[in-house]
Amino acid sequence: MNRDNIIKLIEQDIKHNQLLNGLNEIGLTENERYTLDIVWLVADMMGIEKTKLSERWLDLYHSTMLNIPHNLSPKEVHSKAIILLNDLSNI
Repeated sequence: MNRDNIIKLIEQDIKHNQLLNGLNEIGLTENERYTLDIVWLVADMMGIEKTKLSERWLDLYHSTMLNIPHNLSPKEVHSKAIILLNDLSNI
C-alpha cells in the first residue's frame, strides 16, 4: 500500500466533492451524475477487493465526502485525507 499516493487520491476526491457540495449549497442538486467513483480506486490501492468492502467502510467514505465543506484550505484537505485514510484502515 502506497500511503502517500492514497492520500493524494483522497485529496483529489475531497477537492471534487468540495465543488459538488458547493454547487449543492447554491441549489444545483443533480450532482450524482458527476461522481468520480474514486472510492473503488482507494479500496483497491489499500488492497481491499471490491466484493469484500463492508457497508461500514463505504458509509464512512461516502459520509465523509458528503460533509466536506466547500471552503477548506489545501492544508485542511490534506489533514482530512489523512484522517479518512486512518479511519478506513481501522475498519
